Amino acid sequence: MVEFDTDFPRISDEHLSQFVIDVFTSYGMRQWDAEISAEILVASDLRGIDSHGVPRMAFYVDRLKQGGFNLEAELEVVKESAGAIRFNANNGFGPPMAYKAMERCLEKAREAGVCMASVGHSNHYGIAGYYATMALDHPGMAGISMTNATPLLVPTHGKVALLSTAPIAAAFPAGNEAPFVLDGATTAVAWGKVEIARRNKKAIPAGWAVDEEGLTVTDPFDARALMPLGGERDTSGQKGYGLSLMVEFLCSQLSASLWSRDVTGSRVEEIVPSDTSHAFIAIDISAFRDLDEYAASADELLGSLRATAPVAGQTRVMVPGDPEAEAYADRTERGIPVHPEVVDTLRGIGTEAGVAVPF
Repeated sequence: MVEFDTDFPRISDEHLSQFVIDVFTSYGMRQWDAEISAEILVASDLRGIDSHGVPRMAFYVDRLKQGGFNLEAELEVVKESAGAIRFNANNGFGPPMAYKAMERCLEKAREAGVCMASVGHSNHYGIAGYYATMALDHPGMAGISMTNATPLLVPTHGKVALLSTAPIAAAFPAGNEAPFVLDGATTAVAWGKVEIARRNKKAIPAGWAVDEEGLTVTDPFDARALMPLGGERDTSGQKGYGLSLMVEFLCSQLSASLWSRDVTGSRVEEIVPSDTSHAFIAIDISAFRDLDEYAASADELLGSLRATAPVAGQTRVMVPGDPEAEAYADRTERGIPVHPEVVDTLRGIGTEAGVAVPF
């Protein structure tokens, strides 16, 4: 769950989704593209990942106003084999391009057992976890998703951000147990967590971010870049650095796109194609073992983890995906808590776009 959402006004996911659709279409986005983009954006908020939900609207709208996306782009197949496919997104809006790529990846995995897709020349696609969990809508399928982005990660012992947060997401089904759903950056945190701390005037933990000299800071307003997952070298930060670099190879190097150092985003004066790249993997579990045997084995694994004794002060042990599932249950029933500053920003976006603001 989100740390600072107790007293925030709550808005229904239906109202937020329709608002996002209306804003996107007002700037010329195709209806289906707007609908799937709204679904992916609001899914982030529903899952409690507020760093990638509707607070990102200002970033998207700014690029829409300046022609930063090719709204007529089609996902183009560059190269294809039985278990691999490379796409060119042609600077299309990230979420619909990524959705179509993962959809095709899943189709091919049904035939080949496993498929990997790379997508080049794309844009920010939202939360990685959405695309991984698309596999869970297909019985017996598992999914993996990752992306590069703008440079925010300082390599171990470096002070200049060269790699991205490089999130990795994976979703594996079980039988009766809730699925395993991993969705995390290879930096200590996502940059959106720093933005949340700024909105709430809260200090950030040491080890999250660094200043312009590469030194760790606790004031979020001094933060200029993020540390790798693990932090300093003494706490194994080189592992997060290495994971980010692995994502870079799977995304930019296989898709022939720019690597994170040269990907553009919100920190540039002149809007140009960002050239973000993604990678997706779909796995047909039945290609490896009997599905009933797999489900029983996965249930035993996940059930044992959830049933293990917690340390003092904690109520239970969770599996990745459990906190997001709890947030989803709460927010679909009670609405999504949205920071007042974000509400004001959204209202301003709606007024400028000439669309109704239902909150």
